[in-house]
This record gives sequence, structure tokens and C-alpha cells, in this order.
Amino acid sequence: MKHLTKMSIAGAAALIVLNMSRPSPAAAPEWPVAAVRDDGVLSVMTFNVKGLPFPLAHGRAEALSEIAERLRKLRRSGRQPDVIVLQEAFIPEAKEIARSAGYARVAIGSGIDDPVAGSRDKADDFAHEASWLRGETVGRWIDSGLVILSDHPIVKTRRMAFPEGMCAGFDCLAAKGVLVAWIAVPGRGRPVAIADTHFNSRRASGVAIERANTAFARQASAARAFIRANVDEGTDLIFGGDFNIGKDEARIAAVRGLVAGGREATESVDCAACSPDLQADLAAIRDRGKDKLYYRSGARGAMRLRDLEVPFGTRNGADALSDHMGYVARYTFS
Repeated sequence: MKHLTKMSIAGAAALIVLNMSRPSPAAAPEWPVAAVRDDGVLSVMTFNVKGLPFPLAHGRAEALSEIAERLRKLRRSGRQPDVIVLQEAFIPEAKEIARSAGYARVAIGSGIDDPVAGSRDKADDFAHEASWLRGETVGRWIDSGLVILSDHPIVKTRRMAFPEGMCAGFDCLAAKGVLVAWIAVPGRGRPVAIADTHFNSRRASGVAIERANTAFARQASAARAFIRANVDEGTDLIFGGDFNIGKDEARIAAVRGLVAGGREATESVDCAACSPDLQADLAAIRDRGKDKLYYRSGARGAMRLRDLEVPFGTRNGADALSDHMGYVARYTFS
């Protein structure tokens, strides 16, 4: 009973806080940025920046400002990622990273008022057991938290919010889904599709693991269908985000074949010659099993993974800025 009371209070507090903290969409930068690189390499970073409102998290404005500052330093040295896929960029300070770090092109994921496909099926036991105390029946109070930043032109975007009946616990308060941006990469005859997502959490959702995993499996199925419907097989695809897989066998099985014919960057790179610090960071990322960069080469199999870097990791103390590491995968095109 004490546990239930604590969860109920936490849920009510979360609803109040999120209602008071609805962020407005961020505008794209209005000034020119430094010339982008045309070196035959596409670098893509995934980073969950923990852009949560107070009191769900504290000190986030300062940490997010420091993240932007580190990205500016990378830009000044010509080492900035060409594209960044962010998760949990809920509050304005998180979306401000785009402008502060000098990214002129920005794509924003689903908002709280975006339509979703379908509605709750009352015959569905999963939907019937939805809990108001866990935030499952009150609707969305914050946006998806998904943002894609790019130095290269974004030629089109598509986004979707997971339908009702595909979320569990406090995750239902956010308009989680999938965001895809097609990037015009120099030297490529057709744009590269970059996708971003954030799947349902496990224990942090506040519900039983079995229920959280049911929502996870449904989201994985919806994401797989969305990608197949919108990104043709001839297009190079990089699908990043916080997949919240962990070591859960049910979740591992649910994402199998998520990107048809694809591979996952941290499990594919040959890091035998990497520094011990980089090896340690990549091992930690793999072991946690949340932050992924899946990739699939399109026509003629021209896209290849070259190497990985962890600009926001333990070796440089940047892991203190978020509860996730931010890492970069570099791809070449033959």
C-alpha cells in the first residue's frame, strides 16, 4: 500500500509538473553557420540529453548549456557531427542546443496535438487495464522529445506518434514515436534517411515489467511498419535513438529485424586498435543496451560504417551531463 501511495503521488506530481512545463517548438537558427564538410563521410550522433522538466530532473538547464558548448567546441575544431539525433529534448533548453551549437537545419518530432492512428480498443485487455494513477489514460502532456539536427539540407520529414494502446505507465504522458528526416549528403545521388525514436521504458514506466514489455513490443512493430512504409529499400538508412532494450530477452526479440538487412553500429565496428578509453566507453554502451545506431545501405550497398567516437563519455567526463552517453558513428560511401 505504501508503494502504491508513493507511485500515486509521484504520478499526480508528474502530471502537474508536465502540464506547467509544456515546451514550445524551437525555431531554427537565423544566422549562417560554418561551412559544412564535404569529405565523403557522414557522421551521425545519438544522444539522450535528459531534457526533463523540474522536479523530474534538476540542474538540466546548466547541463544542457554545457552540452551545447561542447558541441560548439567540436564545430570550431571541424569535428562536429554532421547530424545529431536527440531524445528527451522536452524542455526549451534542450531544443536550444540546435541553435547554440550552430545547426541550421532542425526537424522536430510529434507534438502533443498530433493525431495518432487508431484509438483504444476497449476489447483489448491491455487497454482495458490502463491506469490513471500511472498516467496511462490522461493523454499526452509533453511532446516526443525527438529532435534531429543537421549541417546538411533536410529535404523532407515524416513523423508519427505511437497510437493509443501502445504505451505503458508514465511514458504515456509523452508523444513518443518516430521522426525521419531525409538528408541531402554531398556527393550522394539521393538523400540519406535518418530516423530517431525513443521506446517505452522498463522499470521507470512505473508499471509491471510484463505490461511495459507489451507496450515496447507494440511500439517496435509500429516503428518497423512506419519505416518500411516510408523509407524504400534503395535508400541508405540510419535509425538511431534510445531503444530502451537493455538485457531483457523479450525486448531483444521484439526489435530483431527492426531494420531489415541492417546492422547495429556498436556491435559491428572493429575496435581492436581503439584506445582503451574508447573501448571502455563502447563496452559500457553495448552493455547498457539502450542507445543504438542501426544502419542499412541502400542501392548498390555503398554505405559502410568506418569508425565510432564517444564525445560524451566517461573518458572525458561528459557522461556527467546526462544519464546516457552520446556517441558518433561515421559512414563512408564507395
